[in-house]
Amino acid sequence: MAEGQFQSKEEDKKDVGPLKDRGCTDIICILIFIIFLGGMGVIAYFAFTLGDPWRILNGYDSFGNTCGIKNTKPEGVTANLAGRDMTEYPYLMYFDPTVMLPDSINTLRDPTDTTPVEYTMMLCVKKCPDVSVYPITAGTGTEFYKMWSYNKYRKEGQDFCEYEFWDTYGKELAEEMDNHSTGFGISASDKFKDANYITNKGASGPCPEFVLKSDPIMNRCIPLFDELTNAAEDAGEEVTEDFVNELENKLNALLGTNVSASQVMQYAMADVMNSYREIAVMCGSSLIISFIIILLLGWIAQIMIYAISILAAVACIAGPAYFWYVWYQAKEELDKQTIKLESQVDNVQTLMIYAIIITVICVVVLLLIIFLRSRVGLMVTLFKEAGFMVMRMIVILFTPIILALFILAWAALWSFVSGYIYTAGTATDLTFTRQYAMSDQGALTDAEMNITMVYYKDHDYIIYVWLYHLFGLYWGTEFFLACHEMAIAGAFCQFYWTRDKRKVSFPVVRGIWWVFRYHLGTVAFGSCIIAIIQLIRTILAYIQNKTKDSQSEVVKYLLMCLQCCLWCFEKVMKFINRNAYIYTAFKGSNFCTSCKKVFGLLMSNLVRVGVINCVGSFILFIGKFLVVMVTGILGYFMLSKDEQIEYWAIPVLIASIFAFAVAHTFFSVYEIGIDTIFVCFAEDETKNDGTPGREYYMSKNLMQWVDNSSEALKNLKRKKGQQRAQAKAAKSGKSGEVDAKQTEQMYPSLEMSEK
Repeated sequence: MAEGQFQSKEEDKKDVGPLKDRGCTDIICILIFIIFLGGMGVIAYFAFTLGDPWRILNGYDSFGNTCGIKNTKPEGVTANLAGRDMTEYPYLMYFDPTVMLPDSINTLRDPTDTTPVEYTMMLCVKKCPDVSVYPITAGTGTEFYKMWSYNKYRKEGQDFCEYEFWDTYGKELAEEMDNHSTGFGISASDKFKDANYITNKGASGPCPEFVLKSDPIMNRCIPLFDELTNAAEDAGEEVTEDFVNELENKLNALLGTNVSASQVMQYAMADVMNSYREIAVMCGSSLIISFIIILLLGWIAQIMIYAISILAAVACIAGPAYFWYVWYQAKEELDKQTIKLESQVDNVQTLMIYAIIITVICVVVLLLIIFLRSRVGLMVTLFKEAGFMVMRMIVILFTPIILALFILAWAALWSFVSGYIYTAGTATDLTFTRQYAMSDQGALTDAEMNITMVYYKDHDYIIYVWLYHLFGLYWGTEFFLACHEMAIAGAFCQFYWTRDKRKVSFPVVRGIWWVFRYHLGTVAFGSCIIAIIQLIRTILAYIQNKTKDSQSEVVKYLLMCLQCCLWCFEKVMKFINRNAYIYTAFKGSNFCTSCKKVFGLLMSNLVRVGVINCVGSFILFIGKFLVVMVTGILGYFMLSKDEQIEYWAIPVLIASIFAFAVAHTFFSVYEIGIDTIFVCFAEDETKNDGTPGREYYMSKNLMQWVDNSSEALKNLKRKKGQQRAQAKAAKSGKSGEVDAKQTEQMYPSLEMSEK
């Protein structure tokens, strides 16, 4: 560490400024965190042993077979169709599109009953259906149509029925259907009718009630609806507007969505692929715009703050005046009428109440603007000081990128392990009897009506594993965020508490070193508190979701209030934690001590804190909004005239989301810097008074906001005059050659600011 970089030994005794000799803080907390990570490692080991994430990625059928890979029959499973080689069958098709869950057993239930009505079947197929077979209204000549169609498409390479069906108990049916050239007007035995091979609910097989043309999305066959008319024509029906509308309404009710949603999604995805160059340009532009705004934020903030204050003052005067004018006009019209309706009288009284309320609010706001204008000036100064420091350690703007990489890596690892935990169930048989409308005709035997599916049963302790794993996600994420906040705060502290700013070397690197060498325990402590609150909120949200249909209005209200209180508590704790990290960064104290000390500082500057957090946060939000707006406008001009782009708003939205993330990343550094400078300013103001031997560390711009600023400035000028005299004496040869500029600039940042 450079000689004289921080305060002297005498100044160290005053308990001010960053400590040279730091010690490790909250060691027990980092040990607990390491042990907790070890527990997550144990969970990951057992998850890797028992789970198979390919079941999520590829999907798996109703017999436990994962699509697209070669399967082995699970131990203890007796289902005949389990353990099949699905290498050539990469896509998962659902018999009932209303049930698209990753579970191999999905249950159709009667809305008026909680008992299972039927278990829906899912099969792995070579390709998703490129034809549609829709259920036609029962009538003469249509009783065999669907099974005839399935047999026809099977011969063309698309099999929609249960594995091995056509080679076993459906073999006779196939031979019969081969004798007919059309699916209408078939004259055959009743045992070949559709109702013998399609269950009452049409979901358990061996064949589906209907098939819809689909597209493969994430290895799942997702139905399309833009071929409804073609499907109707293929079915042999006369296509009319009423018929197509009927089909559309049925599908809307069936899938709970608009029939054009899938088509819109396809076009949107195509537009994103076709406009990737423009998206890259917009994303790159957002980086440049954010950087420029950061450079100009000191001046922009001053203009915006005073403009907002003036506009708010004008609004506080004009708003009540307008409402009283409207009330006066309404009252004049009412007085002129001989017959006054009760509603008219109520309206006039309501206007008067509104005018009184708005007047009171505006008077309060106007008084706050008048009396807090000096505090607003302090915030402007803080913005300038933060910009001054950021420009002298420009590398600090890139630290959020490193943070994002760490968080993304942690989230990716967590998601990877989650895939194994989610699939760490035990394969179990599920045998039941399928119900058919015409099963008494002898088409299927009792053995053929019975079916054994396979589902993966969760272990009894899985809920506790998920809670532990979820808490690990929260704790790890908050840990990285806290490390970043303390490292940035350490860099700003070095600038503030150093007399000669030119002697500050590698402040960002040193700030990171302080965190990882001394204060990981403090970071683990603070982040654990936030993670606990987040876990409680998650559990409460889960309970709300599970009991939303059975709750009384009072219980719903109480749960909402509790959730709101926890949200507020989390925000308060994050605010206290951030300021505690700042205090630890320049004092080297543990978490509890830092919380106590910084809480006292904030309470003694409560008005300043309120102004800085309210107005300052709004200014930073405006900066982020400006980045997003410029990026969005740029995207509009690039894509709105492109004839190849159908939905230009989708690429613009993607780029705008990226722009907001980039802006938030850059502005977070600025925000931490402002908070750090303010905490240091408050501590400096408390410990020093500007007299000789107790000079302020703050810059001249900040010094004007302390009570004894004039005396402090006089002492500063007197001391600088003494330094100039010493420099001249040294230059004359008494003590060797000395750089006069270096010795005279006790506060170089002041002169830089003046220039």
